[in-house]
Amino acid sequence: MSDEEISNMISNIPDEVIDYLVQQRRRERDLKIEKEVIRKRLKRVQDMMQLLEGRDDGITCTISAGNVYQMSTVQQVRDNLAANLSSTMVDFVKAHRKLLRLQSDIRQDMETVWHNVNSIETA
Repeated sequence: MSDEEISNMISNIPDEVIDYLVQQRRRERDLKIEKEVIRKRLKRVQDMMQLLEGRDDGITCTISAGNVYQMSTVQQVRDNLAANLSSTMVDFVKAHRKLLRLQSDIRQDMETVWHNVNSIETA
């Protein structure tokens, strides 16, 4: 198939359809970014939990967020990190499912568009 034939096929696709497909690709990109941000958050929490491995639960420690410092026990920090990890994992799974669903929709939409374009070309 020549470049001219491909160009003619694409020119037969309505602008609304092209705009819709571009919008879907943007949503896909945004979801990939969201998923990556959540993945990094998961990794950070896992790294913090690793720092607590092998430490006695009753030991006091200082935790900080910005310029705010607080005394806590290893067990309390571990419990809070586990809750954070669980919540973040739920967010990750939701983002992953949204992305998979969107990618499936995009694939089906593209197949439909190309099928319709090919039907018009052969008619």
